[in-house]
Amino acid sequence: MKSFIVSTIIILGAYGFIYGLNKLFYRYSFFHSAPSIKTFSKGGLVWYILSIIASFGISMGFAFSNIGFDLLYEKNLFIYVPLAMIVLVSVAIVAIFRIEKSAWLRRNPQHCRLFFPSWNKGAKNMMVSIGKIDDINYGRGVSFSWFDGSFLTAGRHRVVFEFYEERILSKRNMRNVLYKEEIVFNFRAGKVYVIEPLPEERTFRIVEDKTRFV
Repeated sequence: MKSFIVSTIIILGAYGFIYGLNKLFYRYSFFHSAPSIKTFSKGGLVWYILSIIASFGISMGFAFSNIGFDLLYEKNLFIYVPLAMIVLVSVAIVAIFRIEKSAWLRRNPQHCRLFFPSWNKGAKNMMVSIGKIDDINYGRGVSFSWFDGSFLTAGRHRVVFEFYEERILSKRNMRNVLYKEEIVFNFRAGKVYVIEPLPEERTFRIVEDKTRFV
């Protein structure tokens, strides 16, 4: 009985920590959604996977090699192996995202930027994303996912926007699409657009934001 109570307290504490961390993130962070690898080039995806494998391999190789194991045992530094792996992976991922972004911007000098509003609602995060652009999944090639939105090549596009809820504490079906809509719009180069969801009408409104810069 005692172990059951302790386990319950630990589980509830973990859920509470995740819930509170998410609340703080939406309250104090400068951005509310991170870039996605869905718009990476094929080369970028390969480097992304290799960087994770390499970082993991380096850390494990150091930890379990004779020299590395003895050194860690003597210095009592086993705790730093997972920490070092996290740092290596994080640095590699950030570097790849920046390289991919720079390459995309060079290939598409005529572009605009889309901002997707998102907010927290209890245990759910309400989000906007791109489903397809001109029948291309996630708009790979013509768009690039970035913080709080995407970069998009200028011109007339057919874009499928999705409004969905992200259940942060759900074991399954974390992403539940509430509705989607295809919109044809002429996106002008150098402009910033906010894609506003209108849940009551199950539609979206595209508003030019003159206070932000591409």
